[in-house]
Amino acid sequence: MELQSGDESLQPYITQTLLLGLELDPAQRSTPTIVEPKPRRQSLSQRLGFQSVSEHKSPSENGDVGQHFSDTASEVDDATKRTASPKPVSPPQPSQSPSPAPGSRQRAPKIECAEVCGNDVYIGTSNGLLVHYTLETAEVESKQPPENFKVRTVDMKLGAKRVEQMIAFPALCRLVVLCGSTVVFYSLPELRPVSNGSMPTIKGVSCIAFDERIQRSIAKSAIICVARMHEIHIYRIGADLKLEQEIAIENSVASICMYGNYVCLADTETYKILDLTRIRTASLEEGQLVLLPTQQPRQDPETGKIIRPPRPRTLVVGPNEFMFLTSSGDDATLGVIVTAMGEALRGTLQFSTYPKSVVYDEPYVIAVFGNGQVDVYDTRSPEQTVVQSFFDSPDISDGQRPRKVLMVSGTHISTSISRPEAIDTSEDNGSPNMDVVSMFNPQNLHQHTTSDLDTTLWTEALGTSVHWRRELLGDSDALDSRRMNTALSRWISANLVALSFDSLYILAPQPQLLRVESLIRNQRIEEAVLAVEAALAADASLSAGSEEISYCFQMMGMVCLKNMLLDDALQHFRRGFLDPRALLYLFPDYLEYLGQLLVPFGRISMAASLRQIFYEIGDAKRLVERTATQLAGDNSEQKEMLLNTLHTNTLEMLERYFEYCRMQMQQEDQPFAPDAVPIIDTALVRLYAVNSQHNKLCALIRAPNNNIVSDLACEYFMSVQQYYYCSLIYKAQGEVAKTLDIWRHILQDEWRSEQFGGISEYLVYLETIQDQQILLAEYYWLIEFDVGASLQVLGHLSDTSVASMDADKVIQTIQRVGDDQLLRAFIERLIAASHDRATHYMTYLLKVYVRQIRDFYLLDNSEARTRKNALETSYKCAQADDMSLTFRAHLRAVRNRDEGTYLRAQLIEILSTQPPSYDPQAVLECIENEAKSFMATEQAILLVVLNRAEQAVDLLVEYGDYAEAELLLLRPAALVSLARLNPSLELPEDAASDKDDEPADTCSLEVGTISSNVVKLLRMYLSFSESDDDMSARLVSSMLSRYASFIPLSILDEMPTHWPYVLVEPFVCFHLQQLAHREQASSIKHHISHARAVNKHAEYVDALKNQDRITLDYSQTCAKCQKLLGSSAFVYEPETQEVKHISCA
Repeated sequence: MELQSGDESLQPYITQTLLLGLELDPAQRSTPTIVEPKPRRQSLSQRLGFQSVSEHKSPSENGDVGQHFSDTASEVDDATKRTASPKPVSPPQPSQSPSPAPGSRQRAPKIECAEVCGNDVYIGTSNGLLVHYTLETAEVESKQPPENFKVRTVDMKLGAKRVEQMIAFPALCRLVVLCGSTVVFYSLPELRPVSNGSMPTIKGVSCIAFDERIQRSIAKSAIICVARMHEIHIYRIGADLKLEQEIAIENSVASICMYGNYVCLADTETYKILDLTRIRTASLEEGQLVLLPTQQPRQDPETGKIIRPPRPRTLVVGPNEFMFLTSSGDDATLGVIVTAMGEALRGTLQFSTYPKSVVYDEPYVIAVFGNGQVDVYDTRSPEQTVVQSFFDSPDISDGQRPRKVLMVSGTHISTSISRPEAIDTSEDNGSPNMDVVSMFNPQNLHQHTTSDLDTTLWTEALGTSVHWRRELLGDSDALDSRRMNTALSRWISANLVALSFDSLYILAPQPQLLRVESLIRNQRIEEAVLAVEAALAADASLSAGSEEISYCFQMMGMVCLKNMLLDDALQHFRRGFLDPRALLYLFPDYLEYLGQLLVPFGRISMAASLRQIFYEIGDAKRLVERTATQLAGDNSEQKEMLLNTLHTNTLEMLERYFEYCRMQMQQEDQPFAPDAVPIIDTALVRLYAVNSQHNKLCALIRAPNNNIVSDLACEYFMSVQQYYYCSLIYKAQGEVAKTLDIWRHILQDEWRSEQFGGISEYLVYLETIQDQQILLAEYYWLIEFDVGASLQVLGHLSDTSVASMDADKVIQTIQRVGDDQLLRAFIERLIAASHDRATHYMTYLLKVYVRQIRDFYLLDNSEARTRKNALETSYKCAQADDMSLTFRAHLRAVRNRDEGTYLRAQLIEILSTQPPSYDPQAVLECIENEAKSFMATEQAILLVVLNRAEQAVDLLVEYGDYAEAELLLLRPAALVSLARLNPSLELPEDAASDKDDEPADTCSLEVGTISSNVVKLLRMYLSFSESDDDMSARLVSSMLSRYASFIPLSILDEMPTHWPYVLVEPFVCFHLQQLAHREQASSIKHHISHARAVNKHAEYVDALKNQDRITLDYSQTCAKCQKLLGSSAFVYEPETQEVKHISCA
């Protein structure tokens, strides 16, 4: 049955039949028969004959509404109108049984009003029945109404009067019903009257409305407006019914609607707008706005009969906006839209005839006319034109043409175009439209045994995956209410119903999903993208990864791929999350490569229309050939070039999409099936190799989270002779032996690989191996292949492995090369491993050190001389700042400056080990032969070890290592003293000390007593006063101050006469303190101080001659004692700019 005309994809609404040809006759009800109570007893005047039964009118007929207006929408039969109206009684319980009024003429009952709450439909009939149906979800693609089940039928027991109006509040579980001027409240869904007194029946009602600000499906409370004979009541519905406001009016109300604090009504005289707030605070006159007069009854000039005008209509068309219908009596009718202030800010609608029913659904006005046609007007356009018409086909029977259109609580219908589903793989033997018949035939795929492929982990993941359930069962999940109202959802929320005598139709907004799909099928991709993005921007609840959005972009991608628009296809695949497993079925080579890793194509869940495009493309290679033929024509050369280019571009597109898929699989809410993980990684391995993406391939293989199926990948790489990539996979899998075997073949030029990093990569990998047997085997192979490279393996061999080697053979091999660096490294490793001949190899090693130090510092070239001078100069500078600094300590501080300092520091450290693990005499002879004039400290160490300490002291003083000589000669017990290396020196256990002021008489070398050693060293310092007077003076002064008790005063006679007294002053003071007569010592000291003051004063007088006047204030303090200078004599030091007392200078 055709319900609407025009292009469905461009129209704002679609229609779907909910209930068709209902049998509402009480005699045919499936529920238990309910006996109707007896007719109302006649009044006394009726029994006496003063009033006939037919003259008794119902409350609605007694009002002015029935006298002024005809209800063009009602189809109440004449017998019902003539029947005496019984007194309204309390609504019965469903268990009571009705029966028709005696003597009344029976007509087939008709649908008068309806409410739809989800899948529940409540129908009010013309004979006072409430019928409850439950429905299956309606689908757009289905031309048949959904299956329904009649739940119950309830007789309202109000004299078989028609049910005029129903308002449902699902969240409150309440249904408000107006029947025969009586409002009754029912509970949902069982349709039981609320009989506990919280919501009593309201009588004498002409019409009702509710505050349309609320969303009825979720509202926890609601406001209803009830129009009675000469008053309007405002009630709040919650747990009970509460009267909030009562307004007295002059005339009866025929139509009413409400939005917030405003009520728009039509009475027997005028259209009005009531401001409830102003009426509540002031008066009716101040809160009432009179608009236009309503149409009044008129007399037919020909027949003389009174013609009642149609019932006026009012409705809410927006926040504080209302529309009412007005007619001048002819066929033309206007729909006037005004604000709550009475201002007409929007256009006026013009109808060809007076509508039987009219509702507003932003931004459309839907009107039903007498011929059953439904027109949709767009209030946004200035012309207010009809944009869509329903039920205008002549094939529709009169009984199924709409009589009313209503706004209901809401229901939903669905479209299955985007629903992913799997198909029966047992029948998946190809498609007649496929280019490659074998594409989906599992028997033609490459087979692997169970041992080749371990998919246990993926199978376990699939067991709890929603993707697995979808592939097996299809999308049979219930409606997700969170997605029902999204802009591109395949679930469409609908609030409009049209009803005929025996049928019910839903008017749902045109699904945007259908519009987008129509654009895609017509290859209007850009428009489709704009539509989808507009939907995403308009609806915050719509997710970019939702099923409908994904479907749209998947369809766009496949259409672009079919037209070889590869970049666009890639972009849409990414946004649509196309299953990468499905895309591989367009590449037969990869089907054979992956084998049983891929599930059959039919098991991959996708929408049927999307699957059909796969069938149409069939094989990407064929698609490339067709495209190249179309572009090149008969030019074979150009066609060949296009074939190669397009094929490469297609594989690059596949590669880039799989990279995106792999990135998405790392997310917690990844959109793909779990078994796609190994497929993506294993396919990417081959794609990278084919597309020459070396860096990406290596990064993927080395990634710790890769899921490459190594058997498949290695089999492919070996078949195409890409051995290096195969070795990388073995390496990532921990197959050390297989990896090294491939690399040895490449190093020996048996296999070729341009990507292999050579011996350096080989050695780096060996450093990571922990297996000593493998390392030792590789070391022996490297001895023959590359001696220098083999030594790098030594550091990773265990001491046990190194100690078991034939070291002499290796040393001979290295000596043939002539590289002392390699020889030193090998011997150091042998010694570290505690080889059986460690002492022999240690002596050998020290000789190597000596030769290398010689070559570094003493070769006859400028570089060596520069290095030698730099080391000696740095020590002298450091020694000038700290006279207690030994050359050994300085060398430790600069050991990492260059190779020479490192070698010397290492050599001294080995020489200083106790007991020595080398032959000291052999090493000393080597030093004397190679670098005697340079390596004084090393020789001194060896001399001490050989018990020749006196020669060591002379050598240290000669070469300027005075601190070391002093430690050796005067402080042998110090921890840092070389004397501790002398095996013949016996020290007490508590004799060790490193303090500078430690007494030197605890022990001494056998070269002499402490006093004689001090004097000896002091005379050695005095001996080079002529060559280095400053250094000699500093050393002597230091010795005199620290060892004064061991030096006689007669030593002053041996000092140079030009040295200043200050050098010996502490020494002289010490000895003066030792004199027997303290007074004499004090006098001498006084005279000495006086002499010093005189000298200072003389220097001061001389300074005044060359120094400008110095001005001081009384707050100036001495720089030394910090006391006020006052009027005391002072000294000014130009160099430091300090001012001191003359006695403090």
